[in-house]
Formats: sequence, structure tokens, C-alpha cells
Amino acid sequence: MMQVWNWITAPLTTFKGRVVIGLLVLTGIVSGIINLTAGTADWAGAAQTLLALGFVISAALILSPEGGRLRLLAISAPALGAVILGLTVLPNQLLLLTGLAVGWVLAGSLIFRQQTPREITLAIRHMRKGEYKTAFDHIDALIKRDRDNPEHYRLRAMILRLDNKPDRARRDYDKMLTLAPAGANGDAIRAEAYDGLSETLLSMDRLTEAAQAAQAAHDLYPQNWVPLYTLGLIYDRAKQPQQAKDVLEQALALKIPDQRQRLLAYFYLVRAYRRLNDLTNAQRYAKYMEDMWAALNGLEKLLKESQSAPLSAVLAVDVQTARALMVEDIAIGDL
Repeated sequence: MMQVWNWITAPLTTFKGRVVIGLLVLTGIVSGIINLTAGTADWAGAAQTLLALGFVISAALILSPEGGRLRLLAISAPALGAVILGLTVLPNQLLLLTGLAVGWVLAGSLIFRQQTPREITLAIRHMRKGEYKTAFDHIDALIKRDRDNPEHYRLRAMILRLDNKPDRARRDYDKMLTLAPAGANGDAIRAEAYDGLSETLLSMDRLTEAAQAAQAAHDLYPQNWVPLYTLGLIYDRAKQPQQAKDVLEQALALKIPDQRQRLLAYFYLVRAYRRLNDLTNAQRYAKYMEDMWAALNGLEKLLKESQSAPLSAVLAVDVQTARALMVEDIAIGDL
């Protein structure tokens, strides 16, 4: 019931949502007035149709991102004009004009489709080649031209992390939080920022702040396993076994899909239970690890890749220890 209530009331939480609802109420009032005064007059049907079209287009313009409004206007204005022409001047051609309007909407969607900025394409291309300075220059040039798009800062933060500049990456994640709009779309951006921020702060060994960022991401999306997994890693580093155990078991209950991350979750749970002197549960999770050689090999291969340098800095020792545990070079009591 609460989820239904949240879904119904969500539009009221943003300014744009309230404007659209107000516009809907105004449209309904005007429509009611037309029904009361015009009755079955010839122009009443055309007016009601125009009113409905006007509301739909206005709402779309209000709710669309700022960069997409001109595109939407270029598509909708000619189509609306054709329908108006058919409703007023050429009623005998209404069907034809409506078909032309629909055709233009389809064609315009292709003609005016949003293109990925060239700087992003180039930045990603150079990032994949390990050319981080060049990749940074491209995305930085785009940010100077379009400073209010949080997604640009996300890409720049990723490049900075790969280039071993975590403090500068942290500032870009903070900028994402500043620019994220209200509402559900903003929550998704904030969750991404907090996820990236928690991982960056973890790599800087700022464990308290990292845990706060991961917790903030979890609060936004409590059914997402990723922040819980990150929290488990942070609590393991901080040697807080009770907290590590709690969040990692929650993450596993939400079904961690990747076997490599599931293997590490089991490993951290073995260590958490060992630190809690609960060897029965430590052995239980160690047993889960026994047949996960493909996952272990996948982790080791991943950490050798050049683009995995930030990940390797955080996980390399743990992966080595997990292998030692699996081949019985060390015992659970040695963790």
C-alpha cells in the first residue's frame, strides 16, 4: 500500500510535477466550461481536441530535460499545426492531415534524434586505450561548455580514478550530488554519485566517510545489493565484523548476480565470523567457496587488466588471501 501511495504522490514532490498537475486541473476546468456553454456546437469538439493536444505537448515540454525541449518542439509543432489545420480550415482533410502529422512525428524522431556529444565518444575511446590525459581533456572541454550535466562529471570522475587521482574524482562526485535534480531521476543520479564516492573514499582509506556514502546510496535504493556489498568491504577493512556480517548477508539475500563478487562476499563473511569467534558459520561460508574456481580465476584475470588498477589496489590482497584459503595454504583461524 505504501508503494502505491508513493507512486501516486511522487509527482507532487517536484516543482515540474506540480506545474503539470496544475495544468491538468486548469485544462479540466476549461473543458468543463466548454461543455457547459457550447454544448453540441460544431466548434466544441475541435476545441476539446486542441485543448487535450495542448496539455499533452505542454506537459511533455515541461517534464523533458532542458536539452531535449527544442527537439521536442521541432517534432511536435508541425504535427500540431497539421491537426489544427484539419480541425479548423480543412475539416474534410482531417484524416489525411492527421496521418501526415503522425508520419512527421515518426520521421522527426529520427531526424532530430539526440546524438552523443563527440567529446564523450572520444573520451571513452581514449579511456579504453589507457590514454587518460587525452580522455580527460575531451570530457573537460565538454564540461566547460555544458557545466550543469551531472553525467559529464560521472565520466570525468571515472577517468580520474583510472588515472589514480581519487581526490579530484571525489570532487566530481560531490558535484554530481549538487547538480542532481529533485525526484526519481535525481535519486538515480545521487545513488550513482554515492556509489562512486564510497568506492573512491575507500581507495583513499577514508573508511568512515566511505561508509557514510555507501549508506546514503543504500538509503536511496534499499533493494539494491551494490551499496550493501560495498559497505561489507568497508566494514571488513575497518575490522567491524558484526556490521560486515549484517550487510553482506543482506546483499546475498538480494541475489548478487556476479559469481566473482559473490565469492568475495563469502570470503568477507568467513573473515567476519572468524573475528566473531563463530567458526561454525565461518566454515559454512568457506564451504560455499570450494567450487568457485572459475570465479576466482575471473577475479585474478580482471585485476591484471590496466583499467582495473583502482580495483586491484583495493582487492588484490583479498583475492590472494581467498586463493590461499581455497587451496588450504592458510586456515580459517589465520584470517
